[in-house]
Amino acid sequence: MIGWRLVSDTPEEPNLNTLTNTVLLEGLRSAGNDTIWAQFVDRYRPMIVKYAQRLGLNESDAQDAAQHALIAFCTAYQDGKYDREQGRLRVWLFGIARNQIRNLARKRRRRGEVQVGSDGSQTDFFAQLDDENHLENLWEQEWRNAVFRQCLEEVRREVEPRSVEAFELFAWKGWSAQKVAEHLDMTPNAVFIAKHRIMKRIRELLPKMQEVF
Repeated sequence: MIGWRLVSDTPEEPNLNTLTNTVLLEGLRSAGNDTIWAQFVDRYRPMIVKYAQRLGLNESDAQDAAQHALIAFCTAYQDGKYDREQGRLRVWLFGIARNQIRNLARKRRRRGEVQVGSDGSQTDFFAQLDDENHLENLWEQEWRNAVFRQCLEEVRREVEPRSVEAFELFAWKGWSAQKVAEHLDMTPNAVFIAKHRIMKRIRELLPKMQEVF
């Protein structure tokens, strides 16, 4: 039988990962607010890194591009260049990330230092950087992935670890229910129940997380 525990009535520490963008942006107005800056970086850096890697940058270059993008965003925001009336934060951040990836890649190409993923050529890599529709589609995919991952992080706060692991192995890694059951000392039926309940909870959380991100 899987362990499915509800959130306790006992007050918990605030979950910074569910702070709205409004709260984050207000906090970023203060250059010395390290807690909010760290939360902003934790939320968006992985998404930018994965995005840069999907475009062909290696791990090191993707990390550099993400760092440059986040610093550029914070500087521009504190200079008053971001207007929420002109679009959502992720749209503005996309433009900054795209430009930083282009700038980094082109500087390194001029110096003969460009390194790209092993599954693509430099020609293909730079062609991608000029395809706006492709860039936007990849960004939206990474945004949706980030939202889903955050929903799963919220589920971890409510459900026993074994049930979450069963969900990840069965729904993400494609293990059979029987293999998951044997690996985690569960029944196959318990694996199916874990998947059903966690997916139901994720669907409930999605609207909230889409607003947060």
